[in-house]
Amino acid sequence: MDVLHHSRPTGRTILKAVFWFLLFNFILTACLGYAYIVFMPGIEGPASSVFVHGALLSNAAMVYLALFVIFALVSLLVRKPALLTGIMVAAVTFLHMLNVLDIIIFRIFRYHINSMVLTLVFTEGARDSLHIGLGTVLTYAAGICGIIGLEIYLAGVSFKRLALKPFTGKVVATCLVLAMTIIAADKAAYAVADLYGVKDVTRYNRLFPLYQRVTVKHFARERLGMKTEPDDMLAVRHKGGTLNYPREPLVRQGTGELPNIIWIVVDAWRFDMLDADVAPNILEFSKSALVFRKHYSGGNATRFGIFTLFYGVYGSYWQSFLAEGQSPVLLDELMKLGYDFRIISSSSLSNPEFRRTAFVKLGRFITDDLPGVRADTRDPALVETFIGWLGERDVKKPFFAFLFFDAPHGPYIYPDEFDRYKPSNRSPNYVTTGKKEALPLYNSYRNAVCFDDHLVGKVLGEVKKRGLLEDTVILITGDHGEEFYESGFWGHTSAFSKYQSRVSFVLYVPGRGHGVVEYPTSHHDVAPTFLKMLGYVTPAGAYSLGSDMLDPAGHGDKVVSGWNEAAIIDPQYTVVMPTESYMAGSSEVRWTESYKRVYNEGAVIREKREEILAVMKGMSVFLR
Repeated sequence: MDVLHHSRPTGRTILKAVFWFLLFNFILTACLGYAYIVFMPGIEGPASSVFVHGALLSNAAMVYLALFVIFALVSLLVRKPALLTGIMVAAVTFLHMLNVLDIIIFRIFRYHINSMVLTLVFTEGARDSLHIGLGTVLTYAAGICGIIGLEIYLAGVSFKRLALKPFTGKVVATCLVLAMTIIAADKAAYAVADLYGVKDVTRYNRLFPLYQRVTVKHFARERLGMKTEPDDMLAVRHKGGTLNYPREPLVRQGTGELPNIIWIVVDAWRFDMLDADVAPNILEFSKSALVFRKHYSGGNATRFGIFTLFYGVYGSYWQSFLAEGQSPVLLDELMKLGYDFRIISSSSLSNPEFRRTAFVKLGRFITDDLPGVRADTRDPALVETFIGWLGERDVKKPFFAFLFFDAPHGPYIYPDEFDRYKPSNRSPNYVTTGKKEALPLYNSYRNAVCFDDHLVGKVLGEVKKRGLLEDTVILITGDHGEEFYESGFWGHTSAFSKYQSRVSFVLYVPGRGHGVVEYPTSHHDVAPTFLKMLGYVTPAGAYSLGSDMLDPAGHGDKVVSGWNEAAIIDPQYTVVMPTESYMAGSSEVRWTESYKRVYNEGAVIREKREEILAVMKGMSVFLR
């Protein structure tokens, strides 16, 4: 006789079955969770190692203790073991599905399921940016099917066999005491480490999803009078409030002829992709333009890269500008000056929400529904659309054109004739992709850059053919970089390494000639540069956090924003600071060139205290 077929199983028997089922799944979750430790580079030292392994068990124990209580209560209402089994299998399977998905995301990007992921999954049109191939879907589906089968088997073993064993009560008690001991030890260890500023422990408080940190710092300081390690000075975020942007009206002097303006942005065009092999057309064009060798995007994702390019403020302002539908001062002033506009994008401008931010007043000038479903057809259509518009525009007006090419964004789509670098991988499986697969992906990326360089060459050729070079300022850059495990990370949004943060930048100014700029610049500097070229004399600080790119003075540390972090980058150090309060204590310092962890973080943060405080002030300067 077993529980499933027992006519009236006792509550004790059912609880024992629940216990065994959850114990097996606790072990499974802990084994899966070990992937976070494997995929997190740079865990060194005994304190770090002991903590992350203890936190792994503690985190899983808290989850399953909660499930034990929940299922125990459910068993009081659901007296049919078969139904209870079905509920438990469904609930735990769903938990594992989320866990496996989170591990995949963490493996690639080094963050957990968050608002960005949910936006990409559930927003129509946004899913295109994920570029999940069939191989990825099939691998994930196969894994989930395996988990479902395993859960059915474990439920059968638990309810049909183990629940009837007489020794289960003692085992349950022992396991519960052990679980609570592990949890208490983990929380105590973290609290002590936080109290005394042991970064080898506290820096890993976000390694596992759902991990709950415990701090006693405030209690020790206020109630016990202890001198504690100062709170993480980086763990702040600008408070909500209405925008104060610009902080004063812009003033223009002079009535000179207005130039045409063309901004060309190639998705993921990183700093080392401006060379004779990968981008021969743009390189040739750059010989008559300014080339900025140390240029940083304002973000490690399209959202923040484009946002900072137009607004010149930190990416941390994104939500505030989105909520208020505030357009950038640069475009507002171009509208006042009578510019004609054309915004043409190979990818949707609805997500990220550029139709509600940068282009909120320019909806009728936008074309982002180009024919085709892939960049290998949409990008050429972009060129044809722009060329057609050039022939139809009002030549009496100066124009501003924004062209966004998408091919170098994963999975790196390009026509067969551009499959030049081999071996290549045009259908990556992101579940299994790792360092061993980096070269084929890197080659595919370079092929995609070659493809878009060819198309940009067509644009530049058409501009030249029409005699527009004499009175047109042309900007060519990327929205962010792209990494292929050069510093231990993949893609973009996952880190602030030079491969994800630095982009190529070419600026053609009629009559200026060729030059190479070696001082550091950023997307924050673009709006002030163009407004100054147009004759505006209002200080850049009234509407931007950047400065004139053409002036060597005033170019210090660069700020690159991500979803919930920002990096302050100088030639030596990269200080990564949280921009969300729940991430307090998670700041870190890395070497800028190698992106390896710096372990005297406290000393570096103290050394850069003034720069950090200035950035923190900049995160609220445009709020009332």
